Amino acid sequence: MRHDWRSTIVAGLALAGLSAGAQAFDQDSLVMNKCGTCHAPTADGRVPRVEDIRTTPEEWTVIVDRMRRLHGMKLREGEMDRLLKELAATQSLTPDEQAQVSYLSLWHNSQRVEEPSGKDEEKIYATCVRCHTAGKIHSYRMTPEAWTKLRDFHLYISPTVVFTMREMRWIPEADAAFAHFAKKLPYGNAWKAPATRLDGAWAVFGYAPGRGTYRGEARIADAGNAELKLTGSLTYADGTAETFAGDGTLYGGVALRTRTSNNGFASHGAFIVSGDEIRGEWHLPAPDFRTSGSRWIRLGDQPKVARIVPGFLLAGEKTTLTVEGVNLPDARAADVAFAGGAVKVLGVRRAGPGALELTVVSSAPALATAKVSVKGLDAGTVTLAPAIDRIAIVPEVGRARMSGGTNYPPEGVQFEAIAYAKAGGRKAPDVALGPVPATFRLTELKTRPGDDDMTWLGTILPNGSYLPTVDYAPNPKRTYTGENSGLVKVLARYKRGQRTYDAQAELVVTVPDYIARIR
Repeated sequence: MRHDWRSTIVAGLALAGLSAGAQAFDQDSLVMNKCGTCHAPTADGRVPRVEDIRTTPEEWTVIVDRMRRLHGMKLREGEMDRLLKELAATQSLTPDEQAQVSYLSLWHNSQRVEEPSGKDEEKIYATCVRCHTAGKIHSYRMTPEAWTKLRDFHLYISPTVVFTMREMRWIPEADAAFAHFAKKLPYGNAWKAPATRLDGAWAVFGYAPGRGTYRGEARIADAGNAELKLTGSLTYADGTAETFAGDGTLYGGVALRTRTSNNGFASHGAFIVSGDEIRGEWHLPAPDFRTSGSRWIRLGDQPKVARIVPGFLLAGEKTTLTVEGVNLPDARAADVAFAGGAVKVLGVRRAGPGALELTVVSSAPALATAKVSVKGLDAGTVTLAPAIDRIAIVPEVGRARMSGGTNYPPEGVQFEAIAYAKAGGRKAPDVALGPVPATFRLTELKTRPGDDDMTWLGTILPNGSYLPTVDYAPNPKRTYTGENSGLVKVLARYKRGQRTYDAQAELVVTVPDYIARIR
């Protein structure tokens, strides 16, 4: 699958964490007690089917819940959590593999667009990705035998699949797809959870589309049994502040899942731990709908740069770049270097314990990438461009979901404007420079006579945040008492200097997701 430029998690650990040969589950483990009754252990103590799969904590939740619902597995309070921890210790994806499907970890209204990467995947999308995401498939690593069994599993769990897919010969098509997955997504070896300790103080650096950058500090306390207590505070670039507190669980030594209250609103987080760094996303559902990505760095004695913002400079513009990190040294203009581009440093000032502000001006005549260093400390890179040539809205088509009652709150879309510069060559794709603070509005998209979607869909905030305010229900004021769904245009406008940039996207407001398990 192709992934867009804003992928928020970078893989942190290598396949060296894999281990083979050892018995995964002790005789007194809950996995052996609950799963071994149907999946009888082999002579060497291996649990068939269970030890043929590696997947995420979220997909193990789906699997265990299916065993409970369809096959009568009895689970007392607390046993689901214990099962997930035991399974994740050995039957988990590696950090690299988890990073590829991290957009599904929060079970929220992800706007990630999945696209086949070639002819083989086009066939697979036709066979499989009409009922669930490609990310769900890529969340699994299985033995060839386990992949083969999925054909009959689908026929058992959804016997109408052959008739639903009647324009194809679904059974041989599915067999071909599962044979492809057996080669592309092999089981490999069991995962060996590292002995990770997260207790201590962490610096937090994040970005929330529609609100901008933020930074702060978190404290993690070990509560035992892979459980954690979290507290912290954040300050956004617009001056607003936020505190958070709650719990976390560490699965397989690398998959951190958090449950916090952020300024009184419930939030869930999905992160990947890599040594002294934590990367991932937070999501707050309605009513305080928003999603943000963050990078946590353990506080210590050594200096480390987390990021440099903004990530681009335009020729001739005086710009303030902020270098953020931990234990950053004091510096003067002469201590800052831009390797690979013509940038003059006019001044440096300390903006806080973990931030330096650089006043700079670029004279680069063409697109270039400059590596920034402060007193020899690597501060990352910035893109140098002659000008912004256009802006584009992401997502191109946003999907919001109406409220379906207490258990199905509305799900929104955060639109964002991204600046682009032309690469030069006629066939070279434009280069994404980064987000810019455009102003958003909605307008009607005429698709039929008497189109009245704008009447019912509400408004979008100027920062691009949209949350449905209507419920999924018949509307007697609409033709055929249609529900409150609709399709409208999203318009963005951004002014910089003497230029004005405009872009257009679409917003679809549709039904609640009543079957989230098959995402």
